[in-house]
Amino acid sequence: MLARYLKVAGLFQLLAAIVLGTVLTFAGLGLWLAVAIAALLPLAVHGVPLAIEFVTGALIDRRPVARLGIAAFIAVWWGETWRSFTVFNIDQAWRSRFPEPPLTRDPTRPAVLLVHGYMCNRGTWRHWLHHGLPTRWNVATVNLEPVFGPVQGYAQTIHAAVERLRAATGAERVTLVCHSMGGLAARAYLRSHGHRAVKRVVTIDTPHHGTVFARLGRGRNARQMRNASEFVRQLAGEDEPLEFVCFASQHDNLIVPRSSQVLASAQAVWFERTGHLAMTASDAVLAKLIEVVERPQPMAAAAR
Repeated sequence: MLARYLKVAGLFQLLAAIVLGTVLTFAGLGLWLAVAIAALLPLAVHGVPLAIEFVTGALIDRRPVARLGIAAFIAVWWGETWRSFTVFNIDQAWRSRFPEPPLTRDPTRPAVLLVHGYMCNRGTWRHWLHHGLPTRWNVATVNLEPVFGPVQGYAQTIHAAVERLRAATGAERVTLVCHSMGGLAARAYLRSHGHRAVKRVVTIDTPHHGTVFARLGRGRNARQMRNASEFVRQLAGEDEPLEFVCFASQHDNLIVPRSSQVLASAQAVWFERTGHLAMTASDAVLAKLIEVVERPQPMAAAAR
């Protein structure tokens, strides 16, 4: 469903760019300059709101480690802008039906379920699936729908995906790798279905304690991700029953305050100079993810 929305939005952007280029040409601007300006319009649709997010984040989060010089700020902003453009205009809109990697029935292989975030689909993971996730893993993806539904409503979808992955691979437990809202959906799944089928959970840029930008979002799930909302406070009322590792960015543009990305009971792994969506295409994040997924499970967690 989301892919359909994004296709329509992308076509509107293309039409608007064509109209803009035509107007500029008739206004006397040179043809190639008009074409160049028009071509920048789809990028501006992503880049302008992202610039506002980064500036807002810098104003709210004044820790020394979060400060960036102008050149570094532009580099982080541009990386997030390009990643946002490719994810929303290409991967999630037109390439989200890519086939999943074949599964091997081998309980010794890591079984990993990738869970995307808000206003996204499985296309979020296409880059890593084609550029770096180990072929020695059994990997599956999931689409969380309806797009604007309540977070706890995704628990059954995750449960079904976990059980399919276990049945296909023979794995006793699955590792959940979750981006943004996907981490909250995973926690809601654990509340509903227990933790016996899960080895560990890795969250990437998840607003565990909410984010100021959720007030600008649409849908019940966005309202649930507001700072100190009743939903996040209810989740926080119970300790997580297994190993959690929170990947967080010191310069996340969407999760503000940035400390919201980390659970008190979890291991925190911080990254720098990487935006919210760019974390799902970062080589450094991927390298650490591989290390975490393949390391032995803590004895205390394994005994539960």
